[in-house]
Amino acid sequence: MKRKSALCFLLILSFVWMLCIPAFSAAAAQTEPQSAVSAAVSERKAVKSLRTLWDWIKSIWNRIKTHFEVKKEMVRNTMNQNAIHMLKSVTDTIGDSFIITTEDGKVIVIDGGQRTETDYFVEYLKAATGQRTPHIDAWFLSHAHDDHCEVFLEVAGRRTREVSFDRVYADFPEASFYDGYDEWCVAVIEELDRLDSAVTDKIVRPQEGDILRIGAAKFTVFYTFNPEWKGGNDGSTIMRMDLGGTSVMFTGDASVKCGNYVVEKYGSTGLLHCDYCKMAHHGQDGVDKNFYEAVSPEVCIWPTPTWVYENTNGNLHTFETRAWVKKLGVQKEYKSFEGSVIIGMKPRIVTTTDVFEDGYDAMQAADRLAALGYEGLDMGFDYWTFDGSPFAGDGYLDWAKSLRAHADEAGIAYTHAHAPGEADADEWIGRSIEAASVLGARYLVVHPIWHEQNGNTIRTKLRFIDVNAKAIKKWLPKAQECGVVLLCENILWGASANPRNIADLVKAVDSDWFGWCFDVGHAHCCGYEPDVLKSCSVAPMSLHIQDNDGSGDGHLIPGDGTIDWKLFLAALHDIGYLGDCVLEAHHQSLDAPDAERDAILARLLDAAEDLRAEMR
Repeated sequence: MKRKSALCFLLILSFVWMLCIPAFSAAAAQTEPQSAVSAAVSERKAVKSLRTLWDWIKSIWNRIKTHFEVKKEMVRNTMNQNAIHMLKSVTDTIGDSFIITTEDGKVIVIDGGQRTETDYFVEYLKAATGQRTPHIDAWFLSHAHDDHCEVFLEVAGRRTREVSFDRVYADFPEASFYDGYDEWCVAVIEELDRLDSAVTDKIVRPQEGDILRIGAAKFTVFYTFNPEWKGGNDGSTIMRMDLGGTSVMFTGDASVKCGNYVVEKYGSTGLLHCDYCKMAHHGQDGVDKNFYEAVSPEVCIWPTPTWVYENTNGNLHTFETRAWVKKLGVQKEYKSFEGSVIIGMKPRIVTTTDVFEDGYDAMQAADRLAALGYEGLDMGFDYWTFDGSPFAGDGYLDWAKSLRAHADEAGIAYTHAHAPGEADADEWIGRSIEAASVLGARYLVVHPIWHEQNGNTIRTKLRFIDVNAKAIKKWLPKAQECGVVLLCENILWGASANPRNIADLVKAVDSDWFGWCFDVGHAHCCGYEPDVLKSCSVAPMSLHIQDNDGSGDGHLIPGDGTIDWKLFLAALHDIGYLGDCVLEAHHQSLDAPDAERDAILARLLDAAEDLRAEMR
């Protein structure tokens, strides 16, 4: 209905304007005699005005149409989550367009596409960030071709009121460098040079060897423009992004020469091996087979139109590239001609440190878990509240600082933490937020308050939300100050057992610094199947993965209980879960002699890797 009303309004406005122009011209002719020349000039002006109006009407209509197109696609807001959005081509044309969000609230764009894609890009960006006026922290332009740069030129030149941005990373030569070699590059660079100085002052020229950090994302630059090579594609930036435990190789339209240079210089370092790889030059004739072998990706990303992927014109090398990918044993492929898609990062396998008993040396725990192959640690502060504990003393932040330094040396990170008590455990909550921040943990799980002060269990959702919202809101300023996101989890008693109530609590608090963690084992104990996630009002930001037989909170290795893990994985897929694989299966390790723990923890890791393989 809204679309029809908008269209009618625009058509009426156009019709009225078309009627008015001749009338104004006729009136002018009656009051002031015109020569044939001046009459012709007036007529051209009138025609130009009509064309300008018509172009304006088409522009407004296209924005309205695109707004509803993106709304119909139900693009998910992934702010404060690690994700790559690969945007489709609206007209099935050539081009690259990626929007990246990070768990610490950064927005990164790589390329953008052709000018005709601008409306879609802007509307999609609004939806992906949840911002009416989106802000981009870093915009990378791989090389000076129109199908990669025109969206940026359009936004920077005409639409800065709709989209703001900080740094622009582009290593382009002077336009004259490409004279007689690549006129597309000449046109792009000349238009870039004409932009307002407020835009051009934001341009940074990345260089080979640079390490660029944009929030949680780290970019390692392997190659940029080479003055010895004149082709526009030869100026493509090749770089690696590390985000949330996942590595992604971005290649622009890099040519065979670029790829060979990078393989020769960096192939023996191991830095080229990445989990994901963006296909060079849309997969048609970019880097050679040796480059993809060096990257050896599990996932390939194709920003590719149908006619390139299918080699409709018969003059491309796409089928050869596709054969390379198949031979490499790539597990999954994303293709832009199939529609815009959210590509989640490979979930990190994180385990609670509670696999060791209270007071077990935290540095030794980090060493053992890192050696086994775990990628992250969930610090169980709930195991550090005993008398004489370093967490309970005045030097708790110095203790946390030393643990982080040691974990860095061991090659493992604290990504999560768990607070003692419930949301009203004042001293412990404050200490946990501060210590989690020092450790570098992004998320802190806090148990919800499940009983009244008199000990009676809270059973109604409204009372549960009221009590917990007040307790949680008290800590949000400190959480924001420390950069730690608080998470409540579903536990075992009264209203706290229903995962839907936890999600509704998150919705009621409505803060970027508060979310929830789904404990699949707790849900199983309380009779909730994993597909309860599909009826929750807000998706969880983290998981506690553990198994049991339904009769008690066993915290067992997945597969050792009766949870339906296929149903669990299907539910994660349906809700588009983008977080980590956090293990809270610690009882078997705790109950075993220390000499047997490594074998138990290795079996836990194997079970987690099997789950992760199906989570993406």
